[in-house]
Amino acid sequence: MTESRIHPETGKRLTRGVREQAVTFGSLVQTVQVPGWYPDDESDSIHSGADLKALNAAYAELCAAYAARSNL
Repeated sequence: MTESRIHPETGKRLTRGVREQAVTFGSLVQTVQVPGWYPDDESDSIHSGADLKALNAAYAELCAAYAARSNL
């Protein structure tokens, strides 16, 4: 059986999964696989702090890359 929960605002059924999300800083873009609780459509999902760890790391990498590129 798939683990599920109900979204507290939309009332939609959410299941645990991983989806690709794009992180953008300036003109730089990186895609990251982000775990979380997702509905069947593209509406609101729910994430814990641990779920967002890869997303935050990608953002930090892009910030550093953008700063290095700007200093050239």
